[in-house]
Amino acid sequence: MEEEVKKQEPEEALPEERAEQKESFQELIRGRYREDYLAALGQALQAQARETERYLAYRELRDRAEALKAEYPDFTLERELENPGFARLLNNGVDPKTAYEVVHHAELTGRDRQLARNAARPLENGLAGGSQAALTQPDPRQLTRAERRALRRRAARGEEIIW
Repeated sequence: MEEEVKKQEPEEALPEERAEQKESFQELIRGRYREDYLAALGQALQAQARETERYLAYRELRDRAEALKAEYPDFTLERELENPGFARLLNNGVDPKTAYEVVHHAELTGRDRQLARNAARPLENGLAGGSQAALTQPDPRQLTRAERRALRRRAARGEEIIW
């Protein structure tokens, strides 16, 4: 016959015992362990404050990154944070837009130059929404008899003809 081993469960402390434990704890943190207790409590509060600061800073960084994405569609915060230069600039207090422009200066300058070249280039025929490449004035010597007659009639009625 096998003996059953009973697992001993910790017994619940009676209310009087709890009161004694609480009182002895209070005595310890007021007495000889007061300095240790206060130091540990201070460290815990400082760690919590640092964690809160980090969270708030990251949330602000995410918000700024969303605004930056509107200006630079290729911008991705996660990808940029992998870039040591970008991360170093952020750690030194540089705002994300300036950090991105510094890290990608060559690319952005090249893109700006390309856009400027395209803007300075004249549009080909048909690209300007139906406008002509050059405006010319009609030559009166090139007019047909019917066109000259129509112009004379208009002038006789008092219309000013401007070439």
